[in-house]
Amino acid sequence: MCHDPSASVPMADRDEGPVSGTEFELPTSDGRRFPAYLASPGRPTGSPIVLLPDAGGLHPFYQELARRFARLGHPTLAIDYYGRTAGSRARDDGFDHVSHLERLLRRTMLSDVHTAVGHLRTVTGETPFVLGFCLGGATGLLAGTTDLDIAGAVAFYPWLGELGREPALPAEFVAGMRCPVLGLFGEADEVTPVAVARAFDDHLDRAGVPHDIVIYPDAVHGFFEWHYLDTNRRPDIVEDVWPRLAAFFAAPTETGVRPRSG
Repeated sequence: MCHDPSASVPMADRDEGPVSGTEFELPTSDGRRFPAYLASPGRPTGSPIVLLPDAGGLHPFYQELARRFARLGHPTLAIDYYGRTAGSRARDDGFDHVSHLERLLRRTMLSDVHTAVGHLRTVTGETPFVLGFCLGGATGLLAGTTDLDIAGAVAFYPWLGELGREPALPAEFVAGMRCPVLGLFGEADEVTPVAVARAFDDHLDRAGVPHDIVIYPDAVHGFFEWHYLDTNRRPDIVEDVWPRLAAFFAAPTETGVRPRSG
């Protein structure tokens, strides 16, 4: 069955105008290329964003989500992780990402994030934020511990598990963050347990990193993505997430609240 990504992208409460979208490829550090999608607002009014999808890669949902951010004034560059093993084939509902996921390496993913941030900085002249989901959320946070210059990192239910032959990430890695953090978690998430959110808050507190850790009651993994929103849409969460994102993009250094459960 074909999937209409626009039908399940979380709607924001405002729309600032027309958007253009461009599919292209960016070079990897080892001479290959990976797919990317740039959504450009007709009138840029917000900070640029590098969008890191979940393990499924650059699904059409994420292209549409990039357009949604662009309609709010944010130039948004969504990237894919599988250019080295899957080429440029479509990452739609028919894409079997599992065999490619097992071949990912965190160092090459981080290298691709560096490339994407550099490209978007060149295009916009501004320092981007990084925003990621699940695997992409953890990758964005990990990028924030490197020398990469980013304005802030947003992580939706970041997945810290094993990646191919690489071990799981320990929660304390966030103590090395060099930028503000917004973490969005689900209380009923069985993939990224709520204990991860609370551990993040503790480590970020101890390290003095500006942050906002939010725990949504009864929310499961993927609460802001198409595979969940199609059948279990939570308007209360969607209505809370958009203004929270807007506030973070406007003034990330003002974060730092304690985690909440309601």
